[in-house]
Amino acid sequence: MDLMEAINANEGDFAFVLSLSGRMVKSTSSKAELRKAYFILSSKIHPDKNANSAESKKAFQTVLESFERLANPEKFEEHEEDDDDGRPAKKRKKTERFKRGNGGCYPTKIRCPRCKNTWNTNDLGLEDAAYNFLMQGVKQYLCGGCFLRFGCMTALHSCPHCRKPFEYDPDDYHRKITCGNAKCDREFGFWMFKVSERREQEIRREVKEENEKLAKTRAQQRRRGARADKRIGTLSNEERVQEQLFTLRLLDNCPRCGWLLERGMVKDDAREHLKNCNDQKQIKAYQAEQAAKKSKERSRKKAEETQEEMQAFKTWEYNGRQVGQLWMLSENIIRRECKKYNLDTEDPKHVLISKLGRVIRDRERKMITMGGEEHKSQHDITPIHKVDAEDLPANMDSLETEELQCVAASYGLDFDHSNDVKVDLLKKLETARLKGTGLLAILDDQSDKSRRRRRKSSGDPDYKIEAGAGDSD
Repeated sequence: MDLMEAINANEGDFAFVLSLSGRMVKSTSSKAELRKAYFILSSKIHPDKNANSAESKKAFQTVLESFERLANPEKFEEHEEDDDDGRPAKKRKKTERFKRGNGGCYPTKIRCPRCKNTWNTNDLGLEDAAYNFLMQGVKQYLCGGCFLRFGCMTALHSCPHCRKPFEYDPDDYHRKITCGNAKCDREFGFWMFKVSERREQEIRREVKEENEKLAKTRAQQRRRGARADKRIGTLSNEERVQEQLFTLRLLDNCPRCGWLLERGMVKDDAREHLKNCNDQKQIKAYQAEQAAKKSKERSRKKAEETQEEMQAFKTWEYNGRQVGQLWMLSENIIRRECKKYNLDTEDPKHVLISKLGRVIRDRERKMITMGGEEHKSQHDITPIHKVDAEDLPANMDSLETEELQCVAASYGLDFDHSNDVKVDLLKKLETARLKGTGLLAILDDQSDKSRRRRRKSSGDPDYKIEAGAGDSD
């Protein structure tokens, strides 16, 4: 295929390769523009669509590398850039403060996605640095007009030069980009307001707490959705329910054609209307209108889910890419990270976390062994017995079994996902947390005493008190 040959022939010319999609991109193009070009090419040359030929595999890897090189250049830099040239430095660890200059940067205009009002920190009584946290994707804020809560992925952004809208990605915050609009090729960056180290630490704690709540909410929604799937019948049953509610006057509009029950009408009026509701043209028009509304609502929910997933991921990055906090990421993000390491993505979430964590830990240990300044770690692989208390879930007892499985998997603990119940997982997490401390010995001693008391009180015929083995109390 000519396209594959052109891609392979220009391997290493990243912008040229992505521009073969038909969308002209540059090294300064926004991540959204780069992603569009990548999706167009991958849909044409993906090995699954080309009989897994060697040429398609090489071309796909070239396209993927081109996207990663342009969208995430900091991952391929060997040294940090100077702070005084206005260019972003590499992402910091949890213990480091991130600093860069503001040369060529602007506090860009942000608008609410619902009411289109301009979001302004001064009008809302927020600190200037709220702009930083919003644009990095770690926090969402309320609109002062309609009180909608939104983040940088759902907000409307305008180019500081041409004033036209452009698609924003939080990975662009520390880059210089162009908006991609016609006749506007001027670069710009995003302003970074000063924030104290103390306030930055407070924000880290705040976003971790918010992310924990979000992870719990997602888990609850999945459980409710699974229960609902078992209860929901066929579409015809749903339609019959809607018609029954209409005849009981619990719905104002006819579920077939949208006819409105006026004030003063009774149940017989609703029944009579349903009996004679057979205008196919009107029914089709109303069904199409309802389908469009449902599609719009699904798109809105999808955008909100994407925003929440990205916020969780950016919070994870902001707090130092701790492997022990992988459990707070959504299943979609975990699958995406597994793909980066060529891992299978068909397993349950806790299994994916176990595999992903194992690969990351192995790679980080190799980098530590290699040593040298150029081999700086990208992830925090601190074990559970050495992490700060604030890095652990705020209230472990409030987590459900599936969430505890993910926490245990994040810290690389062994457990039986088929047989271990909540109390077993809590005990294993507590034991691992207290490893190497005197508290663990006390905990084990108390557990032994408790077991001996239970056996003694139950009249266990095999229970014998050895000399010196009795309870001192």
